[in-house]
Amino acid sequence: MRKVVIVDGDILSPLGDLQTTWTQLLAGKSGIRRRGLGSMQGQWPLGIIDDIGEGGGSWERLQQVLNRLLTTLPVLPENTQLICATTKAAIDELLIRPENLNGQPWQVADWLADHLNIAEQATTVSAACASGTLAIIQGAMRISAGECDHVLVAGFDLLAEFILTGFDSLKALSRDGAKPFDQHRDGLSLGEGAGWLLLSAENVTESGNPPLARIENWAISCDATHITAPCRKASGLIEVFKHFTTDGSIPIGGINAHGTGTVYNDAMELLAFSSTCDAGIPVCSVKGALGHTLGAAGILEALLSAMSLKQMVLPPTFGLKSPAESSCTLSGTEQLKLRYPSIVSCNSGFGGINAGILFTR
Repeated sequence: MRKVVIVDGDILSPLGDLQTTWTQLLAGKSGIRRRGLGSMQGQWPLGIIDDIGEGGGSWERLQQVLNRLLTTLPVLPENTQLICATTKAAIDELLIRPENLNGQPWQVADWLADHLNIAEQATTVSAACASGTLAIIQGAMRISAGECDHVLVAGFDLLAEFILTGFDSLKALSRDGAKPFDQHRDGLSLGEGAGWLLLSAENVTESGNPPLARIENWAISCDATHITAPCRKASGLIEVFKHFTTDGSIPIGGINAHGTGTVYNDAMELLAFSSTCDAGIPVCSVKGALGHTLGAAGILEALLSAMSLKQMVLPPTFGLKSPAESSCTLSGTEQLKLRYPSIVSCNSGFGGINAGILFTR
């Protein structure tokens, strides 16, 4: 089984590109602002990419996001495969132009493949909030098994009226802003984002630059407890972390958690971490500063994890003031040092799906 590395990558978040987002996170900054969206009454704390233009979750706006993001792509190696991750893509087209739908999840990957002259048939992963991490895992599996040498993984989701009203109906939104792992957390903040990363077999990388990170291991599980709520006993995520910790050959230096700021998700994660990792394991979440970017979250957080490996720190968890009781190390104001040159990025989604990736330098 071949080792897989992240050769290159970039993101577009409410704080900017990868380097700018990382610098702002380390400084304790947030891209969340109160604003209105569509026909929703009042203002909500949202993470919006401001300089892309108006249009919510429209296909026109998604194209603008993708075109801007793809300007940072290098020349792709021959026979690169494409895997996309999204939950809703340009879902507001259902409201804007229902007679002429474009930009739906099953269409965007083909549009990207044509745009990038990728001959291989593109794949779309749409598995709730774990979509981005699952897309990376699928790419790593293909390369590890020898099916291909290079995979471009792209994740994207916009703030859409459809999505905001949906989460509001679930009573899952915070009125004040997400407070991941805080004793007084009361819901999530929604954000939008996009990102790409290029995976390659370690022995066939063509870039002259060192890889951003190596993928050492991955795991997927589903507790199938509830259509939206996570298992209170954290059974699914515990199985993911058991896969990483069973032989102990690569100790976990820190965790870039899902950390939505909802009561049950955060409690489930902390239970899983404390049940499987050494006491004091440093944990962060970037969703208090960026918002929950849905299908893009796994891509953004994987690349931010690579930045953590580069500097051996986790950024502060914006919004965290009174840490929940846990054996994990949590901070909303201070950077946390990684214990070892390794980090897990994990995501959990509706339907009880859990996915995690162990990265090393």
